[in-house]
Amino acid sequence: MKPSRSERVRATPPKLFTYVLVGFIALLGLTCLYYGSSFAPGSRKSDEFDGSSPARAGFASNRDGESRVEVPRSIPICDSKHSDLIPCLDRDLHHQLKLRLNLTLMEHYEHHCPPPERRFNCLVPPPAGYMVGLIPIKWPVSRDEVWKANIPHTHLAQEKSDQNWMVVNGDKINFPGGGTHFHYGADKYIVSLAQMLKFPGDKLNNGGSIRNVLDVGCGVASFGAYLLSHDIIAMSLAPNDVHQNQIQFALERGIPSTLGVLGTKRLPYPSRSFELAHCSRCRIDWLQRDGILLLELDRLLRPGGYFVYSSPEAYAHDPENRKIGTAMHDLFRRMCWRVVAKRDQSVIWGKPISNSCYLKRGPGVQPPLCPSGDDPDATWNVSMKACITPYSVRMHKERWSGLVPWPRRLTAPPPRLEEIGVTPEQFREDTETWRHRVMEYWKLLKPMVQKNSIRNVMDMSSNLGGFAAALNDKDVWVMNVIPVQSQPRMKIIYDRGLIGATHDWCEAFDTYPRTFDLIHAWNTFTETQARGCSIEDLLIEMDRILRPEGFVIIRDTSENISYIKKYLTLLKWDKWMTETTPNGDSLSAAKDERVLIARKKLWSVAAISEL
Repeated sequence: MKPSRSERVRATPPKLFTYVLVGFIALLGLTCLYYGSSFAPGSRKSDEFDGSSPARAGFASNRDGESRVEVPRSIPICDSKHSDLIPCLDRDLHHQLKLRLNLTLMEHYEHHCPPPERRFNCLVPPPAGYMVGLIPIKWPVSRDEVWKANIPHTHLAQEKSDQNWMVVNGDKINFPGGGTHFHYGADKYIVSLAQMLKFPGDKLNNGGSIRNVLDVGCGVASFGAYLLSHDIIAMSLAPNDVHQNQIQFALERGIPSTLGVLGTKRLPYPSRSFELAHCSRCRIDWLQRDGILLLELDRLLRPGGYFVYSSPEAYAHDPENRKIGTAMHDLFRRMCWRVVAKRDQSVIWGKPISNSCYLKRGPGVQPPLCPSGDDPDATWNVSMKACITPYSVRMHKERWSGLVPWPRRLTAPPPRLEEIGVTPEQFREDTETWRHRVMEYWKLLKPMVQKNSIRNVMDMSSNLGGFAAALNDKDVWVMNVIPVQSQPRMKIIYDRGLIGATHDWCEAFDTYPRTFDLIHAWNTFTETQARGCSIEDLLIEMDRILRPEGFVIIRDTSENISYIKKYLTLLKWDKWMTETTPNGDSLSAAKDERVLIARKKLWSVAAISEL
């Protein structure tokens, strides 16, 4: 006979206490395990982890702003098959996660980061035979040749052999300067464009009024490479598509370029950033979705900006392509663009200089004007919009961007400063402060830096672009990154005649490993920590995009600098290091600011395995 309910209750206190105690201990253990893995820069469960599968990693939240992660004994090395890892453009991961991406809209080439449990948390190794530390090919020679061992992918040479993109020549890869539409050289093509536009002296920069160019579907970026001698800087853009390593070749050559695609999201550049956009047989369906891709170019072009569209000669007699050309012409007409010049299969359209044409369009004409509440400078994870971005009242009235010609543009306060609440005096002070800061940096670097050994530079928190402006007398280019929380300031970068992109440093940057010779981080760790993201994971991401023999300059609080120093040996950034207390200036937010400069070693999986 079963005991009554009251008898059972009276009989079980010892058992009940035991069950509660065991449950509490189990809960405490799970809590410790959870927080332990969250604080750690990935789950380094074993120092023997070989990186052959994803480790729990990447930019995990730091739930206790004051606590520090215990520094591990080592950081694992990724498997060699991941030597070209781009975490947020990893199509194998897309497949594994079963992401439903629209291939027609190019979503599979857009930025999709792995969840924390699928992020790699290891050091990306260079390919076998990597040559940069032994016999580096320096700029400007690197424009025309690179070591094959550094990018051991030669399929493009065979695929584009008839177009002079690149030629394998023994242990090097040569770049004759050809392209899909300019087989005989980008230099001659650039002159022909200047002639079409009737610019003085056949100079495409037109006296400094054309400075920033967007090259869409750029291949190995030879167009951008040859624009540099014209004092024009191009953001050469291409996806990580079937021509998988085209941007990697461009970056290895030392040419400003980045991974990106005209898909569903706005490009990470503010409105009115470029004087000229270029598409040479870029195989983009400009008419899709009510012309939304052309409208994205419209957002990015300045008043009176140009769009150069070059298609193969064979298209001239193809009925289908002639039909597409007619439809594009009709769309441009409704967008108030006009044909400025045409020669053979190259057409140059011009954008209007004011809102006057828009206001004269009949009711219901498509595409519509964007609503007044739309922010054309909001770009991070913002969908493209099938509408025309009208000019501000000021631009409409003045009928131009208000920017002075290059190179005066670099230091002249741009009109859009007032949109971010910065006065011309503050802008000038910022410029002068960074000039002094960079002079001090170079004094510290001088014993270690050989001539032309630094070419590709990243500034992780660019503010107003003062760091890049101070480097203008060096033969370098700077990828100016504006953290997402400060994205309105990106327009000032472009108004100075510089280039860059908005980014969230809680995620990986969309570029290849071994991209930059020098990375500058001013308060980046403090800002990243304040957003609840991991210092450790940011260090590992910086290592991924830093070239062997490259330098980091980290300017931050003394607390953060002391902590980062504990990772230098683990990251193999201990070839050379110096630390100093900088002089205080108008930008020094912290009284205990420190500057750390470190140099990354050239290492290989084989050499480490022998230790």
